[in-house]
Amino acid sequence: MAERLPRARHNEQMHIAHVTSFYSLSALTPSSAVRARGIAYRSAGHEFSVIVPGTVSAVTWTEYGTVITVAARRAALRRGFVPIPLAIRRAIDRLVPDRLEVADRLSFRQLGVWARENQVPAVLFAEEIPADWFTDGALASYDIVVHNSRTEESSPARTAENKAAAIPQGVDIEIFTPLRHNPALRDRSGAELVVVCAAPLTVAGAMSSALEATRRLAAQGHDVHLVVVGDGPLRSRLERSASGLPVLFLSAQDLSLAERAEVFATADFALVTMGGTAGHGLALEALASGTPVIASGPAQHPIDFCFGGGLSTDSDPAHIANAIVSLAMNSVESRRLAARQSSLPFDAMPLNRAMIALHESLE
Repeated sequence: MAERLPRARHNEQMHIAHVTSFYSLSALTPSSAVRARGIAYRSAGHEFSVIVPGTVSAVTWTEYGTVITVAARRAALRRGFVPIPLAIRRAIDRLVPDRLEVADRLSFRQLGVWARENQVPAVLFAEEIPADWFTDGALASYDIVVHNSRTEESSPARTAENKAAAIPQGVDIEIFTPLRHNPALRDRSGAELVVVCAAPLTVAGAMSSALEATRRLAAQGHDVHLVVVGDGPLRSRLERSASGLPVLFLSAQDLSLAERAEVFATADFALVTMGGTAGHGLALEALASGTPVIASGPAQHPIDFCFGGGLSTDSDPAHIANAIVSLAMNSVESRRLAARQSSLPFDAMPLNRAMIALHESLE
């Protein structure tokens, strides 16, 4: 057990550690939402560390905090690496945080025990954990269980019975803004329609549907250019599949938040090919950037698009292509304004303040 320092009290500087998902590869690790929350924590005078999976152990200092990479993918696993929960616990032992945030289904039980044993207030992000994994014992070690439901107040208020806090997923509308539209970047493609699709290059990311929709649009005579933003094991296969198509692949990990926002703001349309929390976050990033969204993933967190700001469809590439053509019939100004307005109810600033208040309320 790590030797504990005195915990931060209300309005004192806290060291907040966040454990991201080790279960699945996301479109960006850590996500834009976690990065933006880290920036908010640091602006409020707190220290932020985020623990992420990777192939090689590393420590990186960023604008949003310290990134601790735990070797827990591909080659590291084939070498018989220690179990992931134990590896994460070792990283947290070295950090000695004042608060712990957990968004990983593989380790949330063990990390809850660690938090209880070390008397560290802990917050569990329920959206990342399957509902049937929850047990009274697993939740007993956590002070708060945060969920994204928009049916309750988006404040850190919670009940003694279930410790629930409804804090919806948001987007930083100052980082992701239409003002990042880059005409020079836009003109570099030389195409009339620039479409961006950000997703992990995995089966779950369903990037193939974006490629096939692009193929259909090109076959119909549309001057289209697809920008793929993502990383993952299927990149080589997808690049071969895109041979002959106007497609550019960019690594999500190589882009800063500002550069990522610039890519979204410069595109004409954004395809969201995956559902769940990750897909919801990607849609919000595009909308906040003023880029209309075609959402084809299963919508667990539906968005009420303003007219012209987006459409929902199924994953059939023909339907995705038709949705792009339909939205393109609206003027550029009207559809970009509609996209931006669709994102405003999800402004992350008050939600991040709620998270800070939540942490400060814990003793």
